[in-house]
Amino acid sequence: MRRFLEIVTAVVLLACGGACNSWPGFKADDEVIARVGTTYLYRSELAATMPSGIEVADSTNYAQAFISKWMVGQLKLQEAEKILSQSESDIDKLVEEYRRSLLVHRLDRHYLKAEPCSEITDSDISAYYNAHKSDFRISQPMVKGEIVAIGESFRRREQMLKWFESSKSEHREDFVESCRKNNFLHLQYDEWVSFSDFLSNLPLPRTSRHDGMLGNRKVQKIHHNKTYYYFRINSVLNVGDTMPLDMVKENIRQILINRHRADVIHKQEERIMKTALSSGHAKVYSN
Repeated sequence: MRRFLEIVTAVVLLACGGACNSWPGFKADDEVIARVGTTYLYRSELAATMPSGIEVADSTNYAQAFISKWMVGQLKLQEAEKILSQSESDIDKLVEEYRRSLLVHRLDRHYLKAEPCSEITDSDISAYYNAHKSDFRISQPMVKGEIVAIGESFRRREQMLKWFESSKSEHREDFVESCRKNNFLHLQYDEWVSFSDFLSNLPLPRTSRHDGMLGNRKVQKIHHNKTYYYFRINSVLNVGDTMPLDMVKENIRQILINRHRADVIHKQEERIMKTALSSGHAKVYSN
């Protein structure tokens, strides 16, 4: 490909020496370095894209790659126009719709930049939460809890279980440290997690329901493959319960930001409509 491109470039430059002046689109004040049909690539266009400070050898490689990409792009464009000519009007329509959509989007960004959203406070979030609690309902059981897996041959397994069941801070520290030293699986869910995700860490059949576990706050046990799985569910949110504020805080923050954006854009739309109607620039004709 590289050798081919060198030959093509050389041929094009030689041919342009006497014939380019008669081709449509040719600019006599610039040097042509490639042509596809009546579309030209000029040295100035290549130079404008060339990275500053590039080495000579690298610049040659860059130029050849750029010319190759440009020629392939032009050839594909011409083939597309030939093959897809029947849908040309649809393409023009899509391009115009995209152009208008892009301009309107940029205008909306201009409006929002002029009126940025003020800081969303915790009071703002709490007020929205309290006014819309019915919008925040649990759709599947959520839990907080803990899981530990201990091999059946571990000699201090019963001691570990006592620490696990204890509410004393010193026992808790001993338990966590022993899990770390012995590389036991230890999962502590202090944030809400779905009950199904919690159960996925336990050797339980997925075809059965285990809702009965949700009401048990004691340490539960499963023996599987020479390992004891001890787990405890500390808190539960059932289907239909209201989500706690800490679970939806960031969602509400985004809701309030989006509400501000919608209000700003709507206000600006009303402004330009009122101005256009009052000046006669726009008019609604009755039927």
